Amino acid sequence: MFFLEERRRHPCRINHVALLVIDVQRYFCDLHGGAYLPGVENALKKINDLIKAFEDKALPVFCTVHRGNNKMMKQWWGNSVEGQQTELSVIQKKAQIIYKDSYDAFHKTKLENCLRKEQVKQLVVCGVMTHLCVETTVRSAFVRGYEVVVAQDACWDKNDWYHFSSLKSLAHGFAVVSLADEIICMLGS
Repeated sequence: MFFLEERRRHPCRINHVALLVIDVQRYFCDLHGGAYLPGVENALKKINDLIKAFEDKALPVFCTVHRGNNKMMKQWWGNSVEGQQTELSVIQKKAQIIYKDSYDAFHKTKLENCLRKEQVKQLVVCGVMTHLCVETTVRSAFVRGYEVVVAQDACWDKNDWYHFSSLKSLAHGFAVVSLADEIICMLGS
């Protein structure tokens, strides 16, 4: 197992949890999106499974929408994300939508207030891109005192190298890395 050493030190438990789905929108997940990620379809299935499991248990679900409308994001990438490119690519009924303009879902958003209102202590995080918005948000959650579980197979990136490098770093110091089906099983117990 890729993350076995880290899992021995930090076993995965689910408690006062919310699901945070990062940037699963047309821009990244649609074949004609501005930054389509080939292979994302496999992660989308797992993300939808997680959303359904959380909604079935009446647990909070938050979905971020990346716009990139800040100076540094525009300077680095040369654009922002607008219109249909911001539409979500997942099936969700009750999710709270969090609009963000940087990699970090906490930075200048309502996310932390929403989590406090729901008395969330732990986040299950999934989405795209693993090495940018997912990783930055996980690190930010950790320094804010949240326990974090990253659903390895419900995240995706430009390629395996970025994806697994990021997961390995997160497992070393910030989060438990688990499979979506394992998380769903823990929700049932």
